[in-house]
Amino acid sequence: MDFLASSLGFGGGGPQLATCEPGSIPFPTTLAGAEFLGMEAHVVANYSIPTPPGYSSSNQEYPEGTPAQTFCNVTVTHTHPGQHDRIHTYIWLPLDGGDVAGTSWNGVLQSVGGGAFQTGHWIWSHAGAVSEGYAVVSTDGGHPTENLGEPSTWALASEGNVDLYALQNFASVALRDAGVIGKSVAAAFYGRAPARSYHTGCSTGGRQAAMLAQRWPDLHDGYLAGAPAIYWDSFVVALLYPRALMAELGYVPPPCEMHEFTRRALRHCDGLDGVEDGVVSEPELCFASFDPRVLAGEEFVCGDEGAGGRTLKLTEEGARVVQAVWEGWYETDEKSGERTLIWPGLGHQSTMEGPFHTLTTTCDYETKPHKCKSTSFPASMQWLQYFIHRTRQPTDEATLTVAGLKRALHASRQWYASVIGTDDADLSGLRASRGKLLLWHGTSDELIPYAQSRKYYESVVAKDPANIDDYLRYFEAPGVGHCGFGGFGFRPQGLVDTLRAWVEEGKAPQVLPAEMMVATPHHHLRQGDGVNMQRVLCKYPKRAKYDGKGDVTKAGSFRCE
Repeated sequence: MDFLASSLGFGGGGPQLATCEPGSIPFPTTLAGAEFLGMEAHVVANYSIPTPPGYSSSNQEYPEGTPAQTFCNVTVTHTHPGQHDRIHTYIWLPLDGGDVAGTSWNGVLQSVGGGAFQTGHWIWSHAGAVSEGYAVVSTDGGHPTENLGEPSTWALASEGNVDLYALQNFASVALRDAGVIGKSVAAAFYGRAPARSYHTGCSTGGRQAAMLAQRWPDLHDGYLAGAPAIYWDSFVVALLYPRALMAELGYVPPPCEMHEFTRRALRHCDGLDGVEDGVVSEPELCFASFDPRVLAGEEFVCGDEGAGGRTLKLTEEGARVVQAVWEGWYETDEKSGERTLIWPGLGHQSTMEGPFHTLTTTCDYETKPHKCKSTSFPASMQWLQYFIHRTRQPTDEATLTVAGLKRALHASRQWYASVIGTDDADLSGLRASRGKLLLWHGTSDELIPYAQSRKYYESVVAKDPANIDDYLRYFEAPGVGHCGFGGFGFRPQGLVDTLRAWVEEGKAPQVLPAEMMVATPHHHLRQGDGVNMQRVLCKYPKRAKYDGKGDVTKAGSFRCE
């Protein structure tokens, strides 16, 4: 692409085979607005890392940890003069075991994204991609990478003043810089430029893929965006709506009550697609036919730790809370009774309770009646504190109100939509550059509503209905949680391979292969622990429909309609 040719400059001559040491790898000579401060480089031998449960790279899973690899570890430090930033770009270059370029590189650069407020340097993504032969690049955006990039150290220039340059680096600029630097370093080290380059990521990493496709579409050849945190300025505030509603209701449901509502929803909605497989595959039918409020007063056994297996009753207030999580934030006109959607909610199968989920409630069952309290998603509370209230003083969740949250939502959109919204439907640049954007989202995502990915896709369709299939395809994964870490559904497989086949061979995906392991008590289809169920994910708006007769564990028993 033109961007590649124009960005790969080398001080003092053409590219030469380099050793893994700073003096052998030149800085890029073309990166607008940047000043390079330093470089480190050294060989890392036989590196592997354990992976968290459920983790997969953008291409495959590593349940036993990433395979041991030897690579050249390069760190480039640069700044944007006048902006008082210091950004680190991390490049891992596969080796065969020596201190010079070997043959284990597949000739492709993969830029990998971050999560939450962490711009990048997601070690598992680096390790997974380098083990697959990719040269890998990511950036810290100039911010700490501990605690998911927790913004207390960088969000404010001073009390009352947001550091907009720091936010801009997180949102977009450092991502562009990383792509240019990564290509330059790889080309200098191996003696040839990457034949192709891609950006892959999920959540914040997915938003980054969309941002790059929107603003620098010819930086990479393809972009993989999983569960993208697009519409950042809206959804990160709207996630707090259920918590504000609880404050107004004066009721915090215990975890077991939310779990019971979810269990009842799954029992009612599982078979609506014609097969009982433990997955809600027809969410619209579920919304139309299941109302948690009718369950108020019914008894259930609470399985929370400390509850002692006591019997509780489902409450009307609890039903309203879970309905707000599932359905989203609606505003009702007092005169007409008409409801207006402020922001969509999550799927019925989404896990509401637990660390880093939409709602985390804990209860003291020693008191009578028991008392519960809640903790909201940390990134949402941090956004409210540092970027809306602009203070180092923590925001007290107990003070949240629906009216106050609506004001915060309005302010967030006014101040930050153009910085980090990542919702530009004009992808004409991507189309012109012949780039590709592969977008996917799990329908049981417990943090980012899959409906907003659908909303974005449909906004691009409205902009360019005749050509959209040439450069953007969207897939929904029934039952899959955030980035595939959670949920009990069909996780897409081989996503990077699929994107590369589309870019390099013109094989546009109509379906994505997907798998689910049936080894959990949440399922009532139990052919045996560890049964591998296969399915296809269909290009939106089509869905996989059961043929009514085949083996439900085989993808061949489903067709896209």
